[in-house]
Amino acid sequence: MGSIAELVAWMHLVPSVAGLVVSAAHLGRSRWAALLTAGFAAEVLVQAFYRVATLALGSGAMRSSGTAAAFTLASLVGIVGAVAIVIGVAGLLKDARAPERGRTA
Repeated sequence: MGSIAELVAWMHLVPSVAGLVVSAAHLGRSRWAALLTAGFAAEVLVQAFYRVATLALGSGAMRSSGTAAAFTLASLVGIVGAVAIVIGVAGLLKDARAPERGRTA
């Protein structure tokens, strides 16, 4: 059962990795793609850190002293990444709503 639980825990990374790949593929097409890419990259890094740190703490490879600061920093990076994603999506939606210049309806 442990291996299935580990697989499910790592699968939590899949949506963030997919967002990173999709937004990076559109870097030249949208001015918001760079912000989205940075946000998804932060999410991937934080989620991977949480998984690795949890495994390291469970196996005794990592001491619990100092982990509070590391987890706090990871949380802050995650918040910044989530804010970047929200701002990027808001920008994309705003641009999609605005009529293109020179286009007649």
